[in-house]
Amino acid sequence: MGYFESDALEMLEVYLLETRQLNGQLAEILLEAEREGRFSESSIHSIFRVMHTIKSSSAMMGINGLSSLAHKLEDLFSYYRENMDKLEHPKPELFDLLFAASDFITQELEQMDREDYEPGDTSVLEQMTDDFLGHVSREEETDSGKDGNKPGEEDGREELPVIPELFVSKSGTVVNVTLEEGCRMENIRAFMLVRSITGLCTLVETYPENLEKQGESAQYIEGHGVFIRFESSDKEKVLETLRKGLFVAQCRVLADSRPQDGALRKAAPERENTDSREGEFMEVRTERLDHLQNLASELLLQMQVLENELKRSGMEDLESGLGHQISLLAGQIERSVMEMRLVPVSRIVPKLKRALRDICRDQKKEADLVVRCSDVEADKSVVDYVSEALLHILRNAVDHGIESPEERLAAGKDRRGKIIFSADNVAGELRMTISDDGKGIDEERVRERARQKGLFAGSDDEYDSRKIREFILSPGFSTNETVTEYSGRGVGLDVVKNIMEDVGGNLSIHSTIGQGSAFSISVPLNLASIECVRFRVGQYRFSIPARHVYHFLEYESFGGQIREINGRDYILYEDRLVPLINLRRFYSLEGEIPERAILVYVKGAEKEGCFLIDSIYEQKRIVVKNLPALLGAGFRSRTGICGCSIMGSGRICAALDTEIIISRYEKEGRYGG
Repeated sequence: MGYFESDALEMLEVYLLETRQLNGQLAEILLEAEREGRFSESSIHSIFRVMHTIKSSSAMMGINGLSSLAHKLEDLFSYYRENMDKLEHPKPELFDLLFAASDFITQELEQMDREDYEPGDTSVLEQMTDDFLGHVSREEETDSGKDGNKPGEEDGREELPVIPELFVSKSGTVVNVTLEEGCRMENIRAFMLVRSITGLCTLVETYPENLEKQGESAQYIEGHGVFIRFESSDKEKVLETLRKGLFVAQCRVLADSRPQDGALRKAAPERENTDSREGEFMEVRTERLDHLQNLASELLLQMQVLENELKRSGMEDLESGLGHQISLLAGQIERSVMEMRLVPVSRIVPKLKRALRDICRDQKKEADLVVRCSDVEADKSVVDYVSEALLHILRNAVDHGIESPEERLAAGKDRRGKIIFSADNVAGELRMTISDDGKGIDEERVRERARQKGLFAGSDDEYDSRKIREFILSPGFSTNETVTEYSGRGVGLDVVKNIMEDVGGNLSIHSTIGQGSAFSISVPLNLASIECVRFRVGQYRFSIPARHVYHFLEYESFGGQIREINGRDYILYEDRLVPLINLRRFYSLEGEIPERAILVYVKGAEKEGCFLIDSIYEQKRIVVKNLPALLGAGFRSRTGICGCSIMGSGRICAALDTEIIISRYEKEGRYGG
């Protein structure tokens, strides 16, 4: 890449991973400290270690500006480590400085993997840090310096580590290298250190052995260091290289030949015969997983073509035997790839906490975020996609929902508002909800603004509470009279609606005036392939997600239970009326309803109904492709068609959005109006 040298480029992925984790840790500490109004002793030490590590690793990568900024912040917290009483009531300016530094680091990390990356200017932040440190230190001029050991110094002598059994009775030089406390990713540090001496040695062995693999090795190195056995004609050169290595705290020679003391063996953990690899992981670039996912999806598609060709060629036995086994194998490969792409939904939480902090501060409101998402996982692309939608919902909750502290106290509520973020796996979908205990949605105000914008298409009686609430999803719709950074322009919840359409998800809104609102989004757990039911209507093929299909019913047995209400057909199903949608009529397709037509009872996040179809074709996992952009952004909302798949015969199968179709039918009777 353009900015980085080849050696640094090899370590870029590790650097980005580690620094993102450190920056996330910094943000968590700052949010907690600002809420509590104080820094704990452990948080002060943690920030110091974060800055120390970012300083050293950035210097190694040649990012000198970021290294210099981290160095100055490290100096600041070195001062606070010696004057902890100064952080019992930290100044607001300190939080502003640290959040600004965290934001700068985030922006830099987002740019580093680009060809045209150039480091950002840190001079302003460095000067702010110098000024702040100068100000607080001048307040402490009368205080004397504190005695004590410097970080890293130890009292007394430490017991010499013993050599692992792997190296006992072997020739060569054995050394134990310990790393600086809190350097993180100890196994990767050790791996890079060993690489630096490989060219100087005829033999190099380490314990733990597989340093590049995370897991127990990192924990072992943190507690015991890494043991290295090497043979070299220039032993002193090797030792000098090790001692000068990055993050090396100490390098001790334990043996130069064959140790005789059998007690040396006791340090090595007992090695069982079983190959235990639990907890090991390695980083893989996202684009490689994307490519592997595409290959797995293409394999699945080609298997469908092969099965179809075998049937057409009269090779049913081959298709049901070998073809079936290969198809199962292809499915297992695809599922394994999908599992590799899973990430915890909780990775969204730091963004939500930071956004909540910023908007509350800007609007002089107070609110806490309560997180309830346990161990829910979803495809990385899904999590990344919906994070923007959740941020819009969160801003809307604070801006329109949470009252000022004075208003809340007057209403008999706690001074601080409560916003709850929850996530769960519900029937194969990722269901996420952001709820607040604010003032709720004023439906009369929404109704009035909708009239002003000409959004009413009929009489007021046709619009229940749910339909009124859906007006706030319209482009350009806002009930705020004043334009602020967060509202008033009508750009917000319509973005959420568009994102849901892009990922095949749904948005539902519940609100009680004076008590608060809840916005729930439901999206597929992955976007690559979906278990679907395919069916026929005339000469056309359609599919709907299997997770939305609950029952198949014979149409003729419900002949006497159909009702017409306002020009729409409804069917009495389990003692309630649900929409009956004849897809042939809905899409203005030719032909008549066949004698053995089928009703498919479907239920999504918000709506339920029965689709009248000709026949079921199959149920299987298929690859659903997005619609081409030339169809326009509103095609899905007008037609209920959200994508397509290729059948084994080469025919196109349209993927349907059940929620949109039911909503469209209730409103207009068919998609064309």
